[in-house]
Order: sequence, then structure tokens, then C-alpha cells
Amino acid sequence: MTTLTVLETLRKARGLVADGTCPGVFEAVRSLAGEASGLTRDCVYYALLDTVAAGGAASLAGLQRTNGAALALFDATIARLAARLH
Repeated sequence: MTTLTVLETLRKARGLVADGTCPGVFEAVRSLAGEASGLTRDCVYYALLDTVAAGGAASLAGLQRTNGAALALFDATIARLAARLH
């Protein structure tokens, strides 16, 4: 089993929402169970919630939408985590 990192999981889940494969953020992350460990997926959920709490995305409503709000939440979370790595 290939184990994705948190950033890889975020990027892959974003792609699943963007192309309409998954209807929302939670479903997209959950669908990666075969590729990302439970701990990694939990970290992804916490990172997304931390982004919302920090004001990096519109609201929790973005977690359940497939529109731009969900994609913006993924983008803000990916950017925030990537910035900490550099």
C-alpha cells in the first residue's frame, strides 16, 4: 500500500472534488482510505478545520460543498502547510 503524505492527500482529495468524483471534502478524503492511513486522513481533517479557524477559508460550509468554497478551502490549507515547509 502506498501511503500518501498529508499534502499529497490534500492535493489528491482536491482533485477528486474538482473533477466531480466526490461530492464534498469529507467524502474525498474518506475515499482515499486505501492510499492514506487513518492517521494521515485525521491530520488532513484537522488541517482543514485549522484553516477555517484561522480565517483562511470562508466557513465550515465549504467542507460540504463542491463549489469554489471547497476548492478554496483545499487551496488555502495546501498553501498554509506548504509555506511552513519552506
